[in-house]
Amino acid sequence: MTKPSEDLLTRFNQGDAAAFAELVELFGPRLKGFFLRKGVQVSTAEDLSQHVFIRLYNSASRYQARGRFDSFCFQVAHNIFLDHCRSKKVTLHGDDIPEQSDERAQASEQVEASDRDQILRKVLAEQDDETQQLLELAVLQKLAYADVATILDIPVGTVKSRVYYALRRMRGQFKKYEQDL
Repeated sequence: MTKPSEDLLTRFNQGDAAAFAELVELFGPRLKGFFLRKGVQVSTAEDLSQHVFIRLYNSASRYQARGRFDSFCFQVAHNIFLDHCRSKKVTLHGDDIPEQSDERAQASEQVEASDRDQILRKVLAEQDDETQQLLELAVLQKLAYADVATILDIPVGTVKSRVYYALRRMRGQFKKYEQDL
């Protein structure tokens, strides 16, 4: 890809229709993964991703390139997810978070990895919604803390401390569950 993602919506505004197709190709899988990690079904994740692109398309003329486009895109995705949850009264439980498997692992490794995944899903599900969202953006999406702070509308120092304490707390919970196996 020759142009960074920050330029794609601007290029689209300037009449480059291929830029939006490039945007969809670049962010489609990331958005789908974002929604899947939120615990929705595959079809719902695809629908929500489409809603993000529709919102970006409809608001493209008002878009002003300030900050990273990734942050802006995930802010839109976060807002759409909140709208979805409000409309459906969605509550997530550990069993709702999709499992991921490694097909190349040996049988014993698969069982062990499955156990760890199950423990991790359980520990993550025990966290409050704000912590889950924070970890999704900072750890799983690997956004910069400044971008996470912008999305969540909190200071950068708060993001850093909340991530640190959440991971520390989760490590302890993970070890406790692991010992119970």
